[in-house]
Amino acid sequence: MKTTFQVRNLHVAVKGKTLLSIDALDFPAGLTTAVIGPNGAGKSSLLRALIGQTGQGEILLHGAPAAPQVRLGRAAWVGQHGRYNMPMSVRGYIALAAYAKKGRLNDKAAAALLDYFDLAGLADKRIGRLSGGEQQRANIIRALLQDAPVLLLDEPCNHLDIRHQHRLMQHLEQQKTAMSAIMVLHDLNLAARYADHIVLMNKGKVVESGDTPAVMRPELLEAVYGWPIRRCEDEHGLYFRS
Repeated sequence: MKTTFQVRNLHVAVKGKTLLSIDALDFPAGLTTAVIGPNGAGKSSLLRALIGQTGQGEILLHGAPAAPQVRLGRAAWVGQHGRYNMPMSVRGYIALAAYAKKGRLNDKAAAALLDYFDLAGLADKRIGRLSGGEQQRANIIRALLQDAPVLLLDEPCNHLDIRHQHRLMQHLEQQKTAMSAIMVLHDLNLAARYADHIVLMNKGKVVESGDTPAVMRPELLEAVYGWPIRRCEDEHGLYFRS
């Protein structure tokens, strides 16, 4: 299996409290991976460790130490909180992608993404004056324009309405041969519908990882979330009810 990130002996602790302890974990290339689990499971800490913001251990990206490659723009990042207090327009904000990828911005791709995410009419508006969902869409566009082979997103759907949640997931699905996505999701139905690979976490550890149908078993999800969960299936695939 071709991989993007490979994690070995990762440990994250804050003030003596262990937040994350992972012996070995591989992320497949060319697929969409969803990291799921209850609050405090360590999902966001894992993504921050992948890009070198926290943790101790060995993390490789495409077989080489990850941190230098992330600095070179070979992985793009969408965090939970963007920097929107800058005195620039939406158009200027997404153009920051050129600095991250150390190249020229693809103006045609930028225009297409602004249109796709319904921000074309707001392109000249100050980024700080947008709603939370609009700012999140601009942040996603900025990351996509980096043209990185790997995209990491920490709870990207939190501020998005249902239309833009699915628009994002469909776009990632269309692009996954060129760009592998790794994201934290709370919505089990989005994970079941769009993710090829699941990392299920609880209490700072990986409970199980693998193909989506194999990991998203109701008995396993119930044990992790501590709540009754029923697995259903229709013409669109798996979905869950609690």
